[in-house]
Amino acid sequence: MAIRSVCALLAALTISNTLALGGDVEDARSRVEEAKRALEVARAEYEAAMLELAAAETEESGGEFVARSGSSGSGVSAQPSEGADPAAQEAVEEPGFFEGWGFSVQAGITGSSGNNENFSGRAGITGERKTSKMETTAFASYLYSTADGQKSAARGEAGIKNDWLLDGPWRIFAEGLYEYEEFQAWQHRLSAAGGLGYEFISNDKTTLLGRIGAGASFETGSNANEELVPEGLAALELTHKLSDTTTFKGSSVYYPSFDDAGEFRLTNKAELSVLLDKESNMSLNVGAEHRHDSDPGVGIKPNDVNYYLTLGWTF
Repeated sequence: MAIRSVCALLAALTISNTLALGGDVEDARSRVEEAKRALEVARAEYEAAMLELAAAETEESGGEFVARSGSSGSGVSAQPSEGADPAAQEAVEEPGFFEGWGFSVQAGITGSSGNNENFSGRAGITGERKTSKMETTAFASYLYSTADGQKSAARGEAGIKNDWLLDGPWRIFAEGLYEYEEFQAWQHRLSAAGGLGYEFISNDKTTLLGRIGAGASFETGSNANEELVPEGLAALELTHKLSDTTTFKGSSVYYPSFDDAGEFRLTNKAELSVLLDKESNMSLNVGAEHRHDSDPGVGIKPNDVNYYLTLGWTF
């Protein structure tokens, strides 16, 4: 890199000497073009080497290396960020929404035959995407059960949640959820909410996140009220890494009604995931879900609890 730059300068000096001595004009022009090309190559190599050095120093210091388009000749410039050597910090444009997703799937079945005929199946998929400015989670799941040949449970849900990360532990969030439940007064429920989130704990092992906001829900079905219900939202979400292969996740979401004081919905979830095989990213998952509705409707119990044991894969 440096040798080429010196060569380019020597070539330029030689050209000027040649012109001063009255050398051949065409030959001098040719050498000028060669020197110009060598100088451009040397400049590009210099900037590439600076980027490699910045990335290496960032990795050594434990910071985050980002590349950002700038006004230099190569279109890249160094920008300092918090927690790392300013000379080693680069920033790039935020990736597109459909880039950087990671997915996991789960599936499991149980059953019995003979004196009792029972079957239960559960399947789900979750997608997660994290960038320096945003965290997004999308999911879908379905549960189906029979008892003595008769359907006893049929529930599905699909939702998406997006967090816009602010300075420090604060964030803004928005979420939407669709639920299907055959054995309720309602069969379809749509809900949406938004508000503020705050990270109480955030380290390599534990994340504890709180949320508070407001939204609304709408239910349809054979015995549903079919009216828009304004609701509040208060939630806690915990992720704790027990070991390199074992992770616990839990959440509790409280939806108080703004229309009727004392009425509310509550959803609690807990799951323990154990990595069984690193090569295939196969895991064993055991969990439980509890849903409470203070006003479930005539003949409907206020509490629903589901337990599950599934195999999962991450890709």
